Amino acid sequence: MALLFTAFLATLPYGLSTPAQPPASVSTTPPASVSTTPPASVSTTQSQPSASSATTTGHTVTYQIVTNEIKAQQADGSTVEVYRFDPSVFVVRQGDQVRLQIRGLKGHDHPVLLEGYHLHAVIHRNQTTTLSFQANKVGTYRLICTTHADAAHEGPMEAYLVVLP
Repeated sequence: MALLFTAFLATLPYGLSTPAQPPASVSTTPPASVSTTPPASVSTTQSQPSASSATTTGHTVTYQIVTNEIKAQQADGSTVEVYRFDPSVFVVRQGDQVRLQIRGLKGHDHPVLLEGYHLHAVIHRNQTTTLSFQANKVGTYRLICTTHADAAHEGPMEAYLVVLP
């Protein structure tokens, strides 16, 4: 299975690795301006629907992501709802400038955290929030909605950033 996944990763579009660049700053606009330690930027805008996809432009890799809700009727007649990111895996190379454009399609507010990069943002329904940062650390990092962090809270609503060398 690992060999199949590795072969799949080899077919994905990547930006070329770039020399190390200084970290960017973190800010949220609109609805409010927020600053934290400078490893990335976050912005929120009104948006029109768009397909989920990844595109590579030079050294910038952009993923368009939506928040999604899945409902399923159980054998006892009850309904279970869970929230997800779609797509849920983002593959980039170390040194790439990364833009995760997350559109709030389902649910109301989704406070998110990109672990390892310490990026925090809130995804609002009918708005697109962009997380911009340089992928400067090789590894796998979880993007998690802290409201839907586990099955008890209609989750887990999580995705994974894979940074390859």
